[in-house]
Amino acid sequence: MNKSLRISILSHALSAWLLALLLLPQASWAVSAVAGSTISNVATVGYSMGAGAAAVVQPSIISNTASFVVAELIQPAITWQDALPVPVNTPGLNSVLTFLLTNAGNGQEVFALTRANAPAPIPATNYVPVNSVLYDPANSPAGAMFLESNGVPGFQPGLDAAYVAGVNDPNLAPNATQIIYILSDTPALVANGSKGDVALTASSKTVGAAGAAAGTALAGLGQGGSVAVVGKNRAQAVTLGSYLTSGLSVVVTKTILSVLDPNGGVLVMPGSIISYQIVAALTGAGVATGLVINDPLPANTTYVPASMTLAGVALTDAADADQGQFIAASNSVSVALGNLTSTALTGVNAVITLRAKIN
Repeated sequence: MNKSLRISILSHALSAWLLALLLLPQASWAVSAVAGSTISNVATVGYSMGAGAAAVVQPSIISNTASFVVAELIQPAITWQDALPVPVNTPGLNSVLTFLLTNAGNGQEVFALTRANAPAPIPATNYVPVNSVLYDPANSPAGAMFLESNGVPGFQPGLDAAYVAGVNDPNLAPNATQIIYILSDTPALVANGSKGDVALTASSKTVGAAGAAAGTALAGLGQGGSVAVVGKNRAQAVTLGSYLTSGLSVVVTKTILSVLDPNGGVLVMPGSIISYQIVAALTGAGVATGLVINDPLPANTTYVPASMTLAGVALTDAADADQGQFIAASNSVSVALGNLTSTALTGVNAVITLRAKIN
């Protein structure tokens, strides 16, 4: 076999070995060859002419250089960072899940992020989390996701940047990471012990990579113009984070039942009597200790004496043996409901009514 043929075979073998190495699971790597770099090799032949004392060492013969360019492996990885499902109340607001995105490939790569609430199939006992809107109402429909921005662990409103697709997609060097926070609200009246899952997906933005079969080669699209090779996870990573309803939450709703004006009509005017209803409901587990409902009356209104009821039973206005009182100093009504669980506060037991007169 001549020397040039041997080197050609060696070059092809090295290329095949490198592609196989790139497609191995990341944990099996020690150090990654940087995408776009060139690996070169030459062979040297040393020999002597003659034998014994008469042998003469001949000049070394050096082969031509065999080189190849390292391809870029596209391989994102996501891990959920919370040790256990995050406890939430029902209803609940702005509960945080924490994820870590890692560029497990060997070249600079940009990733798009998407979330999916309660991905199918949804277990019968699970609930569907809702995208939080408080800190980023404009982008919450697209995900309510935030990027760790100042190096301080934990989500910090106003400091950690809201993720906006196509604007601040994570752009990561090999082995670099990005912490991602997902914020969710929990609907009301979810059964205690219910789980709510959210899936976070990171997809390569290299054209043709995300979703392609493992081993797909994309000529010229890797770092430095190298070949981009789709990794084992098809250039996209997805993982679940979970919430668990496990707290006690109180929901208080106040409505206007009726308006009676001085002429017997329903106009809101000086002298009109406004009838209010307050309904309280507990959900979740545990005991609410010393639960008190305070209702400051609106400005320019006066409490109608002896108009307060709890579950249809009249309460006195004085601070006495029953549960209610009118506090003139603050123009407010206070009703003490005591120590209650979610099963104790149901139906008419949590309905308060009162009246106020427009000045």
